[in-house]
Amino acid sequence: MAPRLVTLRVLRLLYGVEVVNRDLATRTQYVSEILVAFGASVAGPGTLHGPLTIHNANGSYENLRLGPNVHLGRDVLLDLTAPLVIGADATVSMRCTLLTHADIGDRPLATEMPRREAPTTIGDGAYLGANVTVLAGCDIGRCAVVGAGAVVTQPVRDRARVAGVPARELSPADPGA
Repeated sequence: MAPRLVTLRVLRLLYGVEVVNRDLATRTQYVSEILVAFGASVAGPGTLHGPLTIHNANGSYENLRLGPNVHLGRDVLLDLTAPLVIGADATVSMRCTLLTHADIGDRPLATEMPRREAPTTIGDGAYLGANVTVLAGCDIGRCAVVGAGAVVTQPVRDRARVAGVPARELSPADPGA
């Protein structure tokens, strides 16, 4: 085991997983090894760029499951409040945000907008363009394409092409499809 991982494990024991989260937010190497060392399931080789931001890890990365040959671009944010699965051969481009919860907190609107947690899945072979936001429970189907900058507020079916805010399915004749 690399000396840096041993140091991170000791720091985690002393101060919690937030120390590891801070390290991932600045690190560009050994991302896969760190995720696995702290409980994530990484099925095989892929390209996992750092920096990577992990939110709500709750003590470990056990809610994260990555299939083989996953590509995570730089500056991706992964919310691990509930399970997050990224399937085989999926691409999550730079600066994407994948959420598994919504919580307005202790604010006046809390009674109208209660906390919600939902697992989120990115299907095998799916492609998320740069700066995509996927809200909690809005699964992305197999081989679906989500255009850059889209905000996914509903599940996306297999092989669909979506874009926009909120994301809407594109017609086959649309040049952006």
